[in-house]
Amino acid sequence: MVDPEAKLLYDYDHLLSRLYSRLPTRTGKASRFELPRLQVERIGSKTIIRNFKQLADVMRREPRILMRYLLKELGASGNYDEENGMLVINVKVSITTLNNLMQRFVKTYVICPTCGAPDTRLERRGKAWVLICEACGAEQPVPPL
Repeated sequence: MVDPEAKLLYDYDHLLSRLYSRLPTRTGKASRFELPRLQVERIGSKTIIRNFKQLADVMRREPRILMRYLLKELGASGNYDEENGMLVINVKVSITTLNNLMQRFVKTYVICPTCGAPDTRLERRGKAWVLICEACGAEQPVPPL
């Protein structure tokens, strides 16, 4: 005869429900991660993103990495002013284009493709970049920066 407590220990449905009861409740992904509006100013043939440091901080990425991505995608030169947290791009760029590039950066280099969490970090392994999710532990190679 099987002990009822031993049966409960190995009952799959019971173990599964016990597991789900111990998991933390998930919050909405989109509500937790929102980029601030870009503060863009055009002076002559230059475009300045005034809140660039703030954007990089929200994404938890180094400003230099974000700058390299934007300048590479725009095919332009520019520089990052660490003192003021601004990015100066040496061409005129529309706000729509900048918003689209930011959304593409977030989708590729910030959001985990497995669980959708923004809790990730970029790590360089040799010549390859890897996106590592701190929420689910997934590792995903990403295009080089």
